Amino acid sequence: MIASFQPDQEAEVLLSKTSILRDTTPLPAELASLGLRIQYFFLVWTVKISIALQLAYLRFFHPNAETQPTSVKTYSCRPRLPVRVFMPKSRQRGNKAVLPLYIHIHGGAFATCDASIDDNFCRSWCERTGMVVVSLNYRKSPVHRFPVPVLDVAAVARAVVDDATLGIDKTRVVMGGFSAGGKLALTACQLPELQGRIKAAVSYFPIVDWSAPPHAKWAERLYTEKKSESLNTAGPALDWAYVPAGQNRKEKLLSPCYASREELPEWVCLIGAQHDMLCRESRDMIYSLAGEEVSESGWDQGWEKGKYKWLLAMGVRHGFTDEFRKKRGRQSEIRRQVCEATYASVHEWLETKVLV
Repeated sequence: MIASFQPDQEAEVLLSKTSILRDTTPLPAELASLGLRIQYFFLVWTVKISIALQLAYLRFFHPNAETQPTSVKTYSCRPRLPVRVFMPKSRQRGNKAVLPLYIHIHGGAFATCDASIDDNFCRSWCERTGMVVVSLNYRKSPVHRFPVPVLDVAAVARAVVDDATLGIDKTRVVMGGFSAGGKLALTACQLPELQGRIKAAVSYFPIVDWSAPPHAKWAERLYTEKKSESLNTAGPALDWAYVPAGQNRKEKLLSPCYASREELPEWVCLIGAQHDMLCRESRDMIYSLAGEEVSESGWDQGWEKGKYKWLLAMGVRHGFTDEFRKKRGRQSEIRRQVCEATYASVHEWLETKVLV
């Protein structure tokens, strides 16, 4: 599969043209010791293989016809990265009116999963909003480190926006994602392929700042009730898998919190999770974009200022939108209610302010 892609010369050119950052002090990623690299290698590949096997099992033995995409398409720019297209029932019944577009990017720590993991969300979001939803794939670490996934998302998203067969309104394009996908939504939109083409970004519990190591984020998390967090324990290995040694951690295409307002979509909504060690950086980023100081109280209630929206999902952890491997029970019902309230709030924001 690797040989089917052209060499990543585009990635090398991109990194040679690093923009001036607001914080002008570069912070290069350190080269881990050989022992750690071996440890990280086996950990990351164990996780990748485990999740791939679980997904294969679910697809084969528990397929869900109700959440399947309307079609699956490929584009010449990335023929090995199929996209999953979800059309609302109104379009399927023959309505030819152009519709707003929602480009979705799945999570998985940049190393695991594929677009099919979010079929349930994409189908329900499509029916809830009446938007055309297109779910993207991207190449995974550690085989393809930063900035390859960013380039993949930008190239495929550009092809989707230019696809006349989808019947979309190019003035009403939203890009969003979960976790790693949320970060990619905030970085791919900065590239020339998408500049001015994405009206809004909706990013759920993303990592927006790679300048601090996982243990520092864990120590400075906003809520300390939870005593464990997978991002804290597996974070160093996932960091190694995605960020090349020597890479400036403050590069805006890696850490979107260093991007200016002008480099991001006109409208931005960030959603944090209460018991997520990434919550603080998302909160600080949206306050910075809005030109506001973080208040000592009230920030946990969610707010809107101008074209920026902040939501904090209470009582849940990182990845609360993910239904994969979630156990049934009281906590599952609480998570479902939080998801519903969050999606409803985002939908209202898009419908009444962004896409009007």
